Amino acid sequence: MKKQIFSIVAAILACVAMSLHAPAQAGAILNTNWQSAAFNLASIDDDTTLSFHGFNLGLGSLIGVVMKFSLSETLYDRVFNLGSKASNIGNPSQIFATSIITVSGPLGLQSVNQLSTTPFRGKVPSGLSTIATASLSNHQVAPVQLNGTPASLASYIGANHQVTISVDGLGVQSGSLARNVLTGYDGTASGVVYLRYIYQVPEPAILALFGLGLLLLGVMSWRRRQG
Repeated sequence: MKKQIFSIVAAILACVAMSLHAPAQAGAILNTNWQSAAFNLASIDDDTTLSFHGFNLGLGSLIGVVMKFSLSETLYDRVFNLGSKASNIGNPSQIFATSIITVSGPLGLQSVNQLSTTPFRGKVPSGLSTIATASLSNHQVAPVQLNGTPASLASYIGANHQVTISVDGLGVQSGSLARNVLTGYDGTASGVVYLRYIYQVPEPAILALFGLGLLLLGVMSWRRRQG
């Protein structure tokens, strides 16, 4: 009998010890360090993919993913006048070019930046003309965040799992042109994509409950033997 009581007391003390020796940050919500990968688009309509490490479950429970990117870009708005004389363009609608850079990951995580040239209305000479230019230098695009649970964010989990982030460029040009004038745009873009994870460290109570479960199993086994 005394031996059984001693075993129960020892199990209780073990549960308390598990709680006391839990990590100091247990229950806290933390961020991993930023991962980064550079991209380079040779033209505005180019695209590429980048790879990042998945979340290491040994750190805790994944509850969020944060992504941001920096961008350096140059956009040219160009026209080609096929005629031998100057032509009027941009009437009634002014001419402008727009570049859209989209960075996206699994489960709808997406960040977009748009750059447009100054609208143009006026005369252009015969041949090729650059009517406007727009540029960005190390522009910081605001972070976007995807929240969830380990189950809903499974696409980002696994220290050896590669998470693919795509970078897509798209250019468009708008405005009114003369019949003998062709439109065109050109440019390049480069930058760095950053990714990090938000996670929660297991609570001490979770560890203690595990020990208490073992204790209850021991008590139930002892009662069955006594009965």
